[in-house]
Amino acid sequence: MLLSEIARHLGGRLEGPDLEIARLAAPDQAGPGELVVVREARYLEVALASGAALILDEATFCPDAISRVRVPDVQKAWPEVLALFDRRETWASVGIHPTATIEAGALVDPSASVGAYAMVCRDARIAPGVVIAPYCYVGEGVEIGPRTVLEPRVTLYPRTRLGAECQIGAGSVLGVVGFGFQDHQRLPHTGRVVLEDGVELGANCVVQRSVVGETRIGAHSKIGDLTDIGHNVQIGKGVVMVGSSAIGGSSVVEDNVLMGGWVVLSDHVRIGKGARITGGSGISKDVPPGQTWAGGIPAQPLRKHWRRLAVLDWLVTVERTLRQLLKRPE
Repeated sequence: MLLSEIARHLGGRLEGPDLEIARLAAPDQAGPGELVVVREARYLEVALASGAALILDEATFCPDAISRVRVPDVQKAWPEVLALFDRRETWASVGIHPTATIEAGALVDPSASVGAYAMVCRDARIAPGVVIAPYCYVGEGVEIGPRTVLEPRVTLYPRTRLGAECQIGAGSVLGVVGFGFQDHQRLPHTGRVVLEDGVELGANCVVQRSVVGETRIGAHSKIGDLTDIGHNVQIGKGVVMVGSSAIGGSSVVEDNVLMGGWVVLSDHVRIGKGARITGGSGISKDVPPGQTWAGGIPAQPLRKHWRRLAVLDWLVTVERTLRQLLKRPE
C-alpha cells in the first residue's frame, strides 16, 4: 500500500517521498518500508531513528528526509490506520463445510458460514451472515442473530440466544450448568443464557445458564478473556470487564460499569450504574452508582481506600519516631 493511499484514506497530507508500506510496526521494532503511528511524544526519537515512514500530527517536528503523513489528530486516526492493516480471520467460507453436521430441523441461512467439523443441532436458528468457525457446537434450540461470529471451539448449550453482531472468542462456553447446590445435590438449571446485540466475549469465557429465567448480558458489553459469569447474573448495557474476572451467581451489574482485570464479585451483589472497580478488587457488598472502588480485598470506596493508605503511611512515621525515642538515654 502506498503512503499516498494511506494519506487519502485518513484525510491527511503526505510530506516527503511516496513509499510502498509493507506493514504497521511498533516504534522500537520498525524499519524501512514500514509505518509507525507516533501517538505519544516519548516515542518520537526512536521512531525517527527507525527509518520507517511516520504518521504525525501537524505540529510535531520531522526531518525533511523522512516520509510522513500529517493528520489533525493522531489518536482519532489510530483506529482507521489499524483497520487498513487488519487481516481478519475468515474462519469459514459461505455455506456449509462438507465435514460439518447439520441436524434435521435446524435452519441455517444460505448466507451463513459453517466451518469444518462444526455441529448444529436440531431446532437451532442461524441468521444471515453468521460465521460458525471449525469445531463449534451449537446446541438444540439455539438462536444466533445476524452477522454474529463464533470463533473456533465455541460451545453453545441448548436454548442459548445470541443477538446480532456478537463476537464470541475461541473456546468460550455459554449455557453450561451453574454452580448451584442444595443439600449437596446440584440443582437443575432450567433457564438459558441471552446475549443482546453487539456483545463481545474474549477467549475461554464461561457464562452459566440460570436456575430459572435468564443469565443476560446487555447490548454492546465487552467481556475480556478468561472471565467466569455465574448463573442468574444480569449484566447491563455498555459494561466493560477486563479479563480474568469473575461474577458470582445472581449478581447485578448495571449499565456502563467499568471493571479492571482480576476483579471478583461475590454472589448477590449489585454494582450501580456507571460505577468503576479497579483491577484486583474483591467486591462483597453493593457498590452505589457512579462510585469508584479500589484496594484489593475487600475493596473500598476510593476516598476511603486513599485514607486507609494515608493512615498506614502516618503509622509508619509514628513507629519510626517511637523507636528513636525509645533508644534515647534517660
